[in-house]
Order: sequence, then structure tokens, then C-alpha cells
Amino acid sequence: MTIRLLATRPGAAPRNALPWALLCLAALLLSATAHALPRDTPEEPGSGVFLMFDDDGQEMPATLLSTDVDIRISGPVAQVTLVQSFQNEGALFSEGRYVFPLPEQAAVTGMTLTVGERRIVGEIQPKQEAKRRYQQAKRDGHRAGLVEQHHSNLFTTSVANIAPGERVEVTLHYSQTVDVQGNDFRLRVPMTLTPRYQPEGGENLSGPFHSPDSSAAPNMARLRVELDAGQSILPPDSGSHDLDVDGARGLYRIHPSDGLVPMDRDFLLHWRIANAGQSRGSLFVETVNGEHYALVMLTPPSQPSATRALPRETLFIIDTSGSMSGASIRQARASLLEALAHLRPGDRFNVIEFNSVHHALFEAPSPADEVHLQQARRFVAGLEASGGTEMLPALHTALTMPTDAEYLRQVMFITDGAVTNEDGIFSLIHRRLGSARLFTVGIGSSPNSHFMRKAAQFGRGTFTYIGNLQEVSKAMNDLFVKLENPVIRDVQLTLPPGVEAEVWPRRIPDLYASEPLLLTLKLNRVPEYLTLTGLTPAPWEQTLPLPEGRQHPGIARLWARNKIEALNDRLALGEPEEVIRPLLTDVALEHSLMSRYTSFVAIERTPSRPLDEPLIREDIANTLPDGLAWPATATGVDRLWRQAVVLALTGLLLILVFRRRRHRG
Repeated sequence: MTIRLLATRPGAAPRNALPWALLCLAALLLSATAHALPRDTPEEPGSGVFLMFDDDGQEMPATLLSTDVDIRISGPVAQVTLVQSFQNEGALFSEGRYVFPLPEQAAVTGMTLTVGERRIVGEIQPKQEAKRRYQQAKRDGHRAGLVEQHHSNLFTTSVANIAPGERVEVTLHYSQTVDVQGNDFRLRVPMTLTPRYQPEGGENLSGPFHSPDSSAAPNMARLRVELDAGQSILPPDSGSHDLDVDGARGLYRIHPSDGLVPMDRDFLLHWRIANAGQSRGSLFVETVNGEHYALVMLTPPSQPSATRALPRETLFIIDTSGSMSGASIRQARASLLEALAHLRPGDRFNVIEFNSVHHALFEAPSPADEVHLQQARRFVAGLEASGGTEMLPALHTALTMPTDAEYLRQVMFITDGAVTNEDGIFSLIHRRLGSARLFTVGIGSSPNSHFMRKAAQFGRGTFTYIGNLQEVSKAMNDLFVKLENPVIRDVQLTLPPGVEAEVWPRRIPDLYASEPLLLTLKLNRVPEYLTLTGLTPAPWEQTLPLPEGRQHPGIARLWARNKIEALNDRLALGEPEEVIRPLLTDVALEHSLMSRYTSFVAIERTPSRPLDEPLIREDIANTLPDGLAWPATATGVDRLWRQAVVLALTGLLLILVFRRRRHRG
């Protein structure tokens, strides 16, 4: 872009200086944006623009996307079929790509590409080989589909050589465990993702989005749920959508009342056990190709004896970055105020807020007396969302803050987790946690729950999700009840004589009140029972009998998914990739699972695009999460805009100075 400047005599400012300065400001902003948005390349997942262009630079019609989600729940396992439909409305062959989220615990087990009446089953391949085959098929004119994993909960689907007017379906199959909190069961199906902050030099994995004032229609989805709870439950409900529910006791058919729903928020499903006892355990098994697998689900007594041996020192970290704007920052402020109300005399606390920079309310943890609490309430009430999401410095400050052995340190981290540098944060938590516990509180309509859960796992704490303002009080009260009750510690798994097992997670975690324990096992033979023991602080024991004659599909792949997750954790903590890659790849290929080293690829044998026909490419935009303002957070583009504003205002100031000097002269 060329900017033409008007010449003036020395010491003089041009007439109408303010409009001239604003024109310079607009030029600088446009220039900054033009330099900050490079053309997309196939190696940058989801970083392109929404529109597609032909070889002459002319804008072409965008590919449409629709989504069908079929969910079948059996006990603690949900098996999901996700169908994404692409249609090329242009006059040229097209390649479409869409960045989409899945649950962070999802085990992706299959992929199918359907073109008209032709159905092509995807094959699991090492990631680089799958990409090579896809790129070759694209060049040769074959219809092809590629599904890749970029984070544990972030995936891309690419479909090449979609003919003009043609519709292509990509079907994914995955399984996951449902969340259990005491008598409550919750399933969350991600429908969009919060744009993620990209630190300097980081990889952009968010993809394009429809802004709130965009003329593009939001992506829509159809959802169907079949629920077999395995026991009597109360009618299911949802905090995200109005539901039509048909059934009774433990068997239900469920779908949103509106039929098609916009993909601007996650789908939430909740059900509760009727007349549950104080303590219960369940054992689910599956045999695949002669191999035996088991899932152990154990909920400790819902009302253990409450004792507090040590006063508590709580450090609250609150995210005030741009992605927390709108409803999210209101939820975060309400959550923190609710948490402050749970502090007791004798406790200590501090509050740290962060965006592009971070600030601690007090230099060191201070007494939870009325003077300091009132100061904290005023501080929290004035927090607003803006800027970047620089988590690492804020966490480092919290985890290295001086402490006292007489206090039990608990770190409460309130955020939407919209970052891409997760591994660095996990490593910091692992290295600096010490004897503290880290508890994450997820905020917003679509938080990065992979980050939230893993941060809590590395922090030996738990993850709490708050979907809206109406849930704040109950969710925070439940969390503090959990923190104030003793956990079941030193949990041990005992197997009958002659039975051997590979158990994931290998280090069995502590149990908090009403928080279940989930273990997956690969066994040399199916036992009649398993036994768990621990301290509450009194000795505690639970024996789980084998269910007779029942198979629960999906257990084997969940075991493999947990093993892959454990190998990924070793990578995040710095173990060499050359050690982890072959171990992880072998497990993923054996169980047909997508991972960071394996992808699904489907290629049609017969070419569909003549080689002399051009192929255009586009990225398909997600719908921005409900309640999130635009732009969502301060990425590299936002930094350039701020720099341009500073330069423009500086120029305006200089013009005013020159004008004053002229009048004085």
C-alpha cells in the first residue's frame, strides 16, 4: 500500500490537522493488518481466511457445512458418531478445511468419506505418511479426506477435489467416558472453540470465525442421544439447550427441542442417580481379539467426616484477557467473589490477575480478615477483560510465592484456557507445584477443557466447569465443600492371585469427596473381583465383583487412549520425542486411534478432477462461542493494531505541537 504525504512549509501543520491525522491512523491500521495476515499455507492448520478465491483473485462462493451428532451412552461410556457435510457451491473444484474440537478424552476410532453413493473407509496411518498420501491424491485429482489431531481436543478435517455442486460427508467415530460428580453424571459435546491466544512465535491453531456482525449464517447441528444409564435415574436435563426427553427410569431418547441448533456453544447433558447409596463401585469389561480390558469406576462416600488439620492458604489466579470478555468475565468475577466468601478466619489468601501482564493484589499472602477481604472485593469488582493471555508469568509468580509450612496451599485458577502453549504451562506446574494443589475453574460457553483438566491433573487437584452465571454459586460451593473435606489417600489396587494388569493412570490419584476414580486396565485374564483400599484417614476398602455376561464396547480403546495420554504427558514434561514416538505410534496403530503421530486418510481410487482443472482452497469458519465479544483476544494482529494506534496518536500530538508553535510565532 502507498501512503502519499502532503508537503508543508517548515514549522507548519496542514489545515484540518485532525482529519489528516485520522487518515494517517486509518492508513497505519490497514497497513498493520495487511502485514499481520499472511496468506495461508497447508502447513498452518486453521490459520487462513474464510473466503476462497479463484486463480484470477475473484471471490468464490463459500463451501457450506452441516453437522449431525449421534450419541449412545452405556453406563459410563459414550460412543459418538459425528457427520460433517461439505458442499461446493462454486464453479471450480475445491478443497475444504475445518478446525473443530472434540472432548479432550475422546478416543477417535474411525473415519469414513462418502461421496454420493460411494463410501470410502479411512485407514489409520502414521501422520506423515497419511499427509503424504493425501497431498499426492490431491495433486492427482482423487477425492480424498484427511483427519488430523493437533492438540488432544483440537482436530482438522480436510477434503480435496470436491467437484462443483458436489456434497461430501466425513464421518468420525469416537468414544469417551462421562464426567461423574457424586450422584451426578455429565456429558459435554464441544460444538465450537474459543479463539486461542498465540504467544510470540507460537503456532496458530484457532482457525477462522464468523464475527457477531458477519452476514454468514452460523454453522448448525442436529443432535440425537440414546441413554442407557444402567440403573434408575431422574429425567435428564441440560444447562445449554432446551430438550425433548422421552423414556423412563434408566432408558431415554433425547434431542434439542429446536431440532437444528447453532454451533455457538457446547452441548451439555446431565442426569442423576435416583436413591444412590453412600458409596458404590462399578466394574465394566470388554474382550477384544482375545485381550481383556476393564474400566473401574468408584465414587467414595458422599459425606466423609470433615476435619481441617491445617489452616488454608489460597492463591486465586483470574484470567482477564480478551477472550474472557462479555459473559465470561462476569462469570469469573462472580466465581472469585463467591470463593472469597468461603475463606475462614485464620486462612490467608492473595489474588493475581493477568492478561498481557500480571498483577498481584498483595506482595505476599495476607490474612483473610475483613480489611483485606474488602480490599479484594473492590479489586475484583473493577476487573475488565482485554489484552493477551500470558499465563506462564502469572502462574510462576503464584507457584514461587513464599509460603509457610503451617498452611495448606491451594491455588485456584479461573480461566477459559484459551492458549496454545499448554505443554510449557504443564511443565511449569510439574516443576514448581511442591506440596500445593492446583484447582482449575473453567469459564465460558466453550472453555479449553483439555488444558483445564490436564493442568488440574498435573496440579493434583480437580477441574470445575461453570457454564453460566446461574451455576456460579452452586459450582463454587460444591468445590469448596470438596476442598474442606478429607480425601481418600494412598489408593491401592489389589488383584486376585494369578491376575496381572497394566493400569492407567499408573499413579492412582487421590479422591476428593463425591469425585469418582476411573481406572482402565488390560488384564491377562478376567478376574472375579478387584479390590481397592485407601485411607480416609481411617482404613477404607471397596471390593468390586465382575458383572456377569455383559460386554461394554469401547473399554479397550479407552484403555489405549489413557496409555497414549500418559505417553503425551511424558512428552510435555520433557522426555525425548524419539523415545515416545514409537511407543505411542504402536499403541495408536494397534487400536486404530488417531493421535499426534497417527491420522485417518481416505482416498478414492478413481480421479474426479481433470489435472488441467484448477483447485481452490478455503478454510471453513467456526461460529464464535455465544457471549464472546469480537475480537476475542490479543493475538499478534492485535499487538500490531495497538502499535499503529500509538504511532498515529504520537503523530497527532506532534501536529498539535507544531500548530501551537505556529500560533506563538
